[in-house]
Amino acid sequence: MMPSFCLTGVAAAQTPPPPTITGLTSCITKEQNLKMECAFKLPTSTPAATCKFTKDDKVMGSTNAAVVPDPTYKNRANVTMKGQVCELYLNGLEDKAQDIKCVIKQNVEVSKVATVDKKMTATCSGLSVLLQKGTGLFLILFTLPLLSELL
Repeated sequence: MMPSFCLTGVAAAQTPPPPTITGLTSCITKEQNLKMECAFKLPTSTPAATCKFTKDDKVMGSTNAAVVPDPTYKNRANVTMKGQVCELYLNGLEDKAQDIKCVIKQNVEVSKVATVDKKMTATCSGLSVLLQKGTGLFLILFTLPLLSELL
C-alpha cells in the first residue's frame, strides 16, 4: 500500500495548477455587435493556452483551428487571444438574454458563464474600457493635474 501512495503523491506533485478566469465582460459595439473579453491567468507559460466561446454547447468560435464552430456561428463569430485575454466578436446578437461560456484550456479546461442581454449590456467605449480595465490608472491620470494645481 505504501508504494502506491508514493507514486500517486509524485504524480500529483507534477500536475500544474489549472488556469484561472479572472473576468468575463461584454459590451455592444457601435455596429450593434457583441464584444466579450475573457481575462485569465496561466500558471505556466507552456503549453500554449487555447480559448473558445460556446452557447448551448455549440461552439461559437475558438483559437484552436482543430475546433470547428457550429454552422450557426461560422461566419458571424471571431475569437482572438491578446496576451491573457480572449476576445469574442459576434455579429448579429440576438435580442433575448443568452448564456455565453468562455472556456480556457491549458492542460485542463476551466470555464465561466455570463448572461448577455442586448438591452441591458453597456455600449463599448474608450471610457468604459478604462473604467473596466484600469480604474487606478484612470484615477491617477485625472487626479495628477488637480494635485499639481494645489501645489
